[in-house]
Amino acid sequence: MFLSSIIAVATQTVLTVFAAASLHAAFPELGTKFEAAHPGVTVRFTFNGSQILETQLAQGAQADVFASADQRSMDKAKADGLVTASAPFAGNYLVIIASMGSPVQTAHDLTILGLRIVLCSDAVPCGRYARTTLAEMEKKQFEKGFAKAVLSNVVSEEENVEAVVAKVSLSEADAGIVYRSDAEKAIRHVRVVEVPEDVQPLIIYPIAVTTSSTSPGMAADFVAFVRSSQGQRILQQYGFAPAP
Repeated sequence: MFLSSIIAVATQTVLTVFAAASLHAAFPELGTKFEAAHPGVTVRFTFNGSQILETQLAQGAQADVFASADQRSMDKAKADGLVTASAPFAGNYLVIIASMGSPVQTAHDLTILGLRIVLCSDAVPCGRYARTTLAEMEKKQFEKGFAKAVLSNVVSEEENVEAVVAKVSLSEADAGIVYRSDAEKAIRHVRVVEVPEDVQPLIIYPIAVTTSSTSPGMAADFVAFVRSSQGQRILQQYGFAPAP
């Protein structure tokens, strides 16, 4: 009995997954399903802005898998020798969210003088995507100066998309630009204003095994599961699009 206990302890594997904040709802279910199919494996998650997670890896934080909300953060991790080859596993879209008492009904309403807008900072994938989209709106739909007018209403810049959703949900801000998958989680507390398809940025989520993984084989199995048909069905249930 004592020997079997030692064997049981020895066969326990803990996988640490660093994942973009926008994956906070979907990935725990993926982890639960993976654990069920792999007895003795526990999947633990750390969620934050992709750029913060990449910095933590560079500073020596231990993880087995890195899932980013943009290719730029993954490319930096690869250039720093922190991950092996990456592969896309999901896509996403941007939407505008407005608090229940907000005057925002259309994208152009983001220019209303005195409106309180929150965005992710420019260093965060959702922040870069939002600013790219505003520039595209100005070029294709609205008057010159539209993007500048919207940005002049920004009262706070956040380190991850969940913080943007939280402030709008609590009516601490009138509007924000976030991923559709995050908006769907907060649908009882915010209104969603659609962003036209022709100004949507190309949003790709890549995933990779880290070079410091203590269980690279199991980490690769987790990556494969996320990209499998079952993993894709779960991601799409949480509002993600298939990987382009």
